[in-house]
Amino acid sequence: MTKQTKLLSLAACISTLFVAAPASALVTIDLPRTLDGYVAQDKAFWDYLKANHPYFKTYAKEGRVVGKFTMSDRQEEWVEFGGGEQYHHDTGRKAALTYRLPYESFLDLPNNFVGPKKCGECHPLQYEKWERSRHAKIIRFPEEMEEVGGDLKKPLYNSKASVLPEGIDKEDIFVVVGTPRTKYGFIDKWLVRGTYHIEDGSLSKGTGKMVAGGNQFSRGWAEYLTPEMAKKINAWDPTFPTKLEDFGAQTSKVWGMNSYGASNRTQAMFQPGTSYCEICHTWKFNFKSQEELFAALGDGQKLRDHVVSKGVSCEECHGAGAHLYGARGAGMPSDCERCHQRLVYNKDDRAKDPTQPFNVYFKSFCPACGTEGSQQIYTKHYAKGMRCTTCHDPHEVTKNDWKSYYTVPHMKKTCQDCHSVAAEFFAQGGTHSRNDCASCHMPKMGSCENFASIQRPDMGGFDNVRASHIWRILVDPEKKTLNPPDGVTDRSPVASNKKGWHVSKDNGRPYIDLMWSCGRTSWPDKHVQDAFGCHSPVQSKFPESMRFKDQKTIYNKVVAWQQPVKEGYAKITADLLTISDKLQTAKLDNTTKVQIQTYADQARAIAAKIKADGSWGVHGPKFSKQIIDEGVAYVNEAMALLNAKAPAPAPAPAKK
Repeated sequence: MTKQTKLLSLAACISTLFVAAPASALVTIDLPRTLDGYVAQDKAFWDYLKANHPYFKTYAKEGRVVGKFTMSDRQEEWVEFGGGEQYHHDTGRKAALTYRLPYESFLDLPNNFVGPKKCGECHPLQYEKWERSRHAKIIRFPEEMEEVGGDLKKPLYNSKASVLPEGIDKEDIFVVVGTPRTKYGFIDKWLVRGTYHIEDGSLSKGTGKMVAGGNQFSRGWAEYLTPEMAKKINAWDPTFPTKLEDFGAQTSKVWGMNSYGASNRTQAMFQPGTSYCEICHTWKFNFKSQEELFAALGDGQKLRDHVVSKGVSCEECHGAGAHLYGARGAGMPSDCERCHQRLVYNKDDRAKDPTQPFNVYFKSFCPACGTEGSQQIYTKHYAKGMRCTTCHDPHEVTKNDWKSYYTVPHMKKTCQDCHSVAAEFFAQGGTHSRNDCASCHMPKMGSCENFASIQRPDMGGFDNVRASHIWRILVDPEKKTLNPPDGVTDRSPVASNKKGWHVSKDNGRPYIDLMWSCGRTSWPDKHVQDAFGCHSPVQSKFPESMRFKDQKTIYNKVVAWQQPVKEGYAKITADLLTISDKLQTAKLDNTTKVQIQTYADQARAIAAKIKADGSWGVHGPKFSKQIIDEGVAYVNEAMALLNAKAPAPAPAPAKK
């Protein structure tokens, strides 16, 4: 056993003692817990659940379970997940790649959280911004569900689906997870993620069968991806299911209710909130000891009565107690990346470039929720020092009504603050100018679900609720942003190997392909909604000829804009070099020189403007073509003056 292994083992043992010991015998240590120590922390909680949760105590014991329930703990989620084991093998270092502990777990008792209202006593401006944001709403008590008037069984958005699935009542849960923008899930009153429903009975009574899946409401399926829309998509893509039973593992008995963290009737994770939920959708109790917490488990109201903080509140970023506890946590011990990074270790990427061993965590064929940070780490923006809070206000994360189906964040900095020339061109872009930069450069391409049956990355659909943070658009007829592992040629949604999809890079930088930029289908995308569905084959309100069903069509249109601009730019730059060379030797009067130089300067300014814009005509096709033609006219005039005024070369001396 190595010295490092001995230390890790010691830390894990100490951590276990820390959790399992009674309050009167709490052990404090100076050294921080290791990753293994954090994993060991929830052992006592697991022991409690195995003895008391209805899955173990009743349903499994009596054979009333449909589907296989696998145990999902911190070891799986923090150590093994995201290629962590392979990373450890290759580097010798353990790392939590995809998920990380929040600033203190709800198992850290007694906790030092004071709650957001206490923070708001001195910071009312920040509190008000936060209170109306989605950060404050991602964990809610049943009575706080104002969109359904507290009735968690009320059908939503013209569907038959409700917040809670069959056999689960508000008395069975601790909190609801999620907002109207995407989905709803639940955490049961034993603080276990709701990956199941109950058929022919109820959880509170211990009757019926516990069934894997059918557990999560999805607004996208309920309101937009309706049976009618499924048929519309199927007319374009015959592989797209049109019947609920054909959606496979992600389906349920009710359209709009899906299987998440589970496969319908076949498999589900038994996943305590300690291993997954509290990483982002967190909560804190004012219990003084582990015994007090365990005594409240199984009673949702008692748990809620002891909650001091929930959601992404002040102390999740600023530290427990902040400066109210002797400057403890007064800085920023945690930040956006805790929830908005989600890396995976990618051996193919590492082989291509050892400096880029990480990629974006995927769910099925799309980047998962919370991967904005991992998308941007290899971009030029990141290399120049930009981070989340460069542009985003961390308090006012939702500028529009949080109940809306799309998000309008409050921006501290906008694209045009740095890209003023591009903004000038875009303002002349005709119909496109009614949108903004994010419309094309930040398409919704991330998923909050795991719906392999409805995701079609090559077609820019259909479960896309999170804005990409890649920005660079690659003009190419074939190259795709989202790709399977190297060597896998089957790109179909029914491919046998769904693992290993990733964001591809071109010259070490990620990119957005033209289908995602121009032809995606995304109902919660405000830019698409405001632009009449853009060029989506099924969402667009434009004529058929303007609905793009493949990337090559978009490429041909883009090239048609770019080619004359690129050709004009090449001519201008080449002629400017010629003009500069000839002016060095030409014997011209000053008036002619000044005139030639004036024409050249005008052309040079236009060329510089075209280059600074960087789109080669896409931001404003007509405007770009107009000014590039002006630039060509200027160099033509300059060349004409040079050729007309310059004396003919002296004849070569006669040979004797």
